[in-house]
Amino acid sequence: MKIIDLKKQVREYFYMEDDTILDVALASIIANRLKIDNSPLWLVIIGASSGGKSQILRPLAMTDEKFIHKLDDLTENTFLSGAKIAGGENASLLHRIGNQGILSISDLTVLMSKSPEARGTILSQFRMLFDGEMVKHSGNMKEPLRWQGFLGVIAGSTPSIYSTFEEVSDMGERFVYFRMKEIDRDKATRLALSRSLYGKDLDEKLSNIYGEYIRDVIKKYNTDKPVTLSKETIERIISISDFAERIRTTSKMDWKNEKMIRLPSPAMPMRVALQLMSFAKAISIMRKHDSDSYDLSEKDISIIEWIAYSLANEEKRSVLKALASSSVNYKLNTSTIADRVGLATDTIRIILQNLSAVGIVKRSGGGESLQ
Repeated sequence: MKIIDLKKQVREYFYMEDDTILDVALASIIANRLKIDNSPLWLVIIGASSGGKSQILRPLAMTDEKFIHKLDDLTENTFLSGAKIAGGENASLLHRIGNQGILSISDLTVLMSKSPEARGTILSQFRMLFDGEMVKHSGNMKEPLRWQGFLGVIAGSTPSIYSTFEEVSDMGERFVYFRMKEIDRDKATRLALSRSLYGKDLDEKLSNIYGEYIRDVIKKYNTDKPVTLSKETIERIISISDFAERIRTTSKMDWKNEKMIRLPSPAMPMRVALQLMSFAKAISIMRKHDSDSYDLSEKDISIIEWIAYSLANEEKRSVLKALASSSVNYKLNTSTIADRVGLATDTIRIILQNLSAVGIVKRSGGGESLQ
């Protein structure tokens, strides 16, 4: 099966104006399957409630339930636990997964419901899992619980996840995002009402489609001749990665006085560069499957760019969009951007301060005004 055939079949059940979300979701599974560059990919698909995230995530998790493990809730003891379940089996999720697998989390916003302490502990555990090793001391056990391996993650979330991860951004984030684009709400609703399959039957249908494609791509890929990207593509990914880390960077704020109290410090771009490189290589493998060429098109590069752009929260992207839509030589003042975006001028000023501090926009004018 080729990707064009997959997309044609999926469109019968799932309304899409931008089908690159399928390229990204499938690439994340393929990259983690093949352990490209031995660097795990952790993807969060971000979209509005009932926006179609589950129609991608649930069927993908069903393509190979021995390798892709579905998770609906998280606690501090989910990954490693000294407890036992029925039959004496260890309750630790990681021990059941083994040394390689993919975790599918239907709604990562479950973290929002946790106490700050629990949320901090879970996010700390995620960082250890990304690095491939976790050690946990439990109760009166003589030896700590240990896990070593390779764990990929694919998850869904509403945009509220931005604020959750921004709280701990200083510690370095491991997830990359794909922000689902706006679609025609009327057409999407009409297709949902007119399709012939729903619920579990629809999930099984889509799972068969996704699974067939993933198996075909992996089977055809020759691991003795690993994919390589052109020097031009690598240079573009390096540039995209630096931009991604800058726009993701948050500021320490005194919201009461509406001032930035500490200069933001963008993370170095190496980690996100590895992740974007893995995406590019997985997409390249998918193109090789279809056309016998590893070459990436401009549309493929634009997918990588959108993943990077998705790292900025809703407010930052709205401001950047307003700036990008203006003439190159035209200077916008803060109030004009606020009118275009629909947020208060003081809020826009804070966002612009952040973007200016990380080198994305330039500040001009006298006094404290941002233009």
